[in-house]
Amino acid sequence: MRIRPVVIGGLAAVLALTAMSCSSNSESSSSTTAAPTTSEVIGNVLPPVVLSESETSTTVSVGTTVVFDLGDPGEGRFVAESSDAAVFKVEGEGKTEGSYTTNAGGKAVAAGTAEVTVQFFGSTNGVGAPTTFTITVE
Repeated sequence: MRIRPVVIGGLAAVLALTAMSCSSNSESSSSTTAAPTTSEVIGNVLPPVVLSESETSTTVSVGTTVVFDLGDPGEGRFVAESSDAAVFKVEGEGKTEGSYTTNAGGKAVAAGTAEVTVQFFGSTNGVGAPTTFTITVE
């Protein structure tokens, strides 16, 4: 069976974008690099915007994925809640599953502004202080 290079290249692009939305599970990594707040289209896919405790607001286009990197949740999880799901829809929580860690995040769905609160819920550490992010969608 012959595999065409186009299929492999497309798969590599999908894997690269997926990796950008996951945080490293390595303890040696102490900082994250935020994606630009202005999105450039790569093919038909917008790159995700990564926000952290030091960068809590962004302006994005409809269709942009935004992830909230607040570190490794260990055995806990980061839960996000949007003040207006018609503007920004939360699509996942940050948690560790096996050998990988995901970030809480969602998608910009309509013009407007939404406040997204992300809070840590730990199995042994209890509840952490919430971090609020402002997402403006144009």
